[in-house]
Amino acid sequence: MANFLDSKTQTYNDLIGNGKIYKVPRFQRDYSWSEEYWEDLWFDILSLEEEPVHYMGYLVFQTKDNEEFEIIDGQQRLTTLSLFSLALIKNIQDLIDENIDSENNKKRITALRNQFLGYTDPASLIPTSKLFLNKNNNDFYQSYPLCIRTPKNIRILKKSEKLIWGAFEYFYKRIKEEFKTKMSGLELANYLNKKVARNLVFTVINVENELNAYKVFETLNARGVKLSTTDLLKNYLFSIVAKRSSTELDQAERQWTSINTDLGNTDFPTYLRHFWNSRNKLVRKQSLFKEIKKQVQSAEQVFALLNELEDLAPIYVSFSNPTDSSWNKEQTKHLQTLKLFRIVQCYPLLISAFQKLEKNQITNLLKDCVTISFRYNIVSGLNPNSMEDVYNKTAIKVFQEQFKTSTDIFTETKALYVDDETFRNNFSTKIISTKRSKKLVQYILIGIENQIGESNFDFLTLSNNITIEHILPENPLENWEETFSIEEQENYIYRIGNYTLLESKKNNLCATKNFEEKSKIYETSKFHLSSKKTDFAEWNPDTLRERQNQMAKIATTVWKINYA
Repeated sequence: MANFLDSKTQTYNDLIGNGKIYKVPRFQRDYSWSEEYWEDLWFDILSLEEEPVHYMGYLVFQTKDNEEFEIIDGQQRLTTLSLFSLALIKNIQDLIDENIDSENNKKRITALRNQFLGYTDPASLIPTSKLFLNKNNNDFYQSYPLCIRTPKNIRILKKSEKLIWGAFEYFYKRIKEEFKTKMSGLELANYLNKKVARNLVFTVINVENELNAYKVFETLNARGVKLSTTDLLKNYLFSIVAKRSSTELDQAERQWTSINTDLGNTDFPTYLRHFWNSRNKLVRKQSLFKEIKKQVQSAEQVFALLNELEDLAPIYVSFSNPTDSSWNKEQTKHLQTLKLFRIVQCYPLLISAFQKLEKNQITNLLKDCVTISFRYNIVSGLNPNSMEDVYNKTAIKVFQEQFKTSTDIFTETKALYVDDETFRNNFSTKIISTKRSKKLVQYILIGIENQIGESNFDFLTLSNNITIEHILPENPLENWEETFSIEEQENYIYRIGNYTLLESKKNNLCATKNFEEKSKIYETSKFHLSSKKTDFAEWNPDTLRERQNQMAKIATTVWKINYA
């Protein structure tokens, strides 16, 4: 275990108040905290007046000698705490400028700098830092905040430099306001040294290499602690390119920014894994970094990876937001349906298909993915993780051009296609709550309605006039207890067989009426599900099940792959 990681709890004073150096890897993302995060930290610090300690979360460092540490995760917090310390020192400097306890305050500044920021060279009087930022931010940090120098023209600073300076000014003003009635060098020094530094607590994890760091990230992410595995990968890839030239490093930086801009809110590690699995043997997320390190070891390989990731990022995003010109109307409908199902296991296959298949074959494939997912996931509720292996093997064959048609692809994916009898049986007893999945219920009812009524309603563009009617009402009156006991009501209200489509005004008329009264309204509906498929003398568990069995038979013909 010692070779893997070392974990311990440390105060900010334990962490920074020693002779150790902390460095942000040169390729890690720039400083990005804005006022929202500065304010959160400020309130965390203020909370120390009421609580003995405040927990600040995990920090992950990589070290080989226990003297110099690379910050794998935690640079935003450590940088901001450093800026807080500098802002506090600036307030003490103001007292010196006002000739208030000057000699003692000069000593306090020296002591605080040595403790939390670094020492000042006695000859050049230039501060030497305990904290070094990345290649884009370090020069600015060392030249301005660390030296408490104001930039000549803040407007021309880079975005991250403006944020660094903004954080310094934010804490400078907050500290001045907080101590306006008790401003003294002694109070300020004690606040940083005794209150803040000794009562902010971190869980510190030290690892020996990037692979161990990645394993730590995955473990913590699984526990709900979100760490930046993306930064770790970026550091690895850029470290390879940096060995060649700064020009190529700039190119890699441009491509990395482009990829993340295109992805927007889409999770980068998930995209990377889906891309990787579209052409390589299946890799689970906990092994992805290891596989990339194994296969990407030269600058040429880095750029080959970045080129493809950059080219495909907009397409990947459009899988879950298919609004661009890459997709026709029918393809858009199928992608929107997969989004409704919350199905992403087929994305590696779709990546390969987009690159290798003709457009009409992509349309067929998308339709098949919808049908497979509806039978496998939505109705049968089978384990989605089992789909990954099948889709991975299929994606590789598509990428290698062994499969060129949707029919070819189905020879592999048919393992996921639930047979008619099993599907019909599962559909016959399916419960889907309209409280949680109203759009999904609409989709199912529209699919059946289009089949029996030979209509062409589009669930994506349903008007407000098309509503879901609960034949047994969601909130039934006592008269319904004659046909459904209280227990039966709970079991049957959200059965698919209890749903029908109805015009909005007619739905309002139905309300909680009894079935005999509702039937007369159903007869006038334009929807066959209501006018033709509710023709029962009464509505009870038996007739509900009978209707759902009928719907199951129809569903078997709606969600069907014809070459199965």
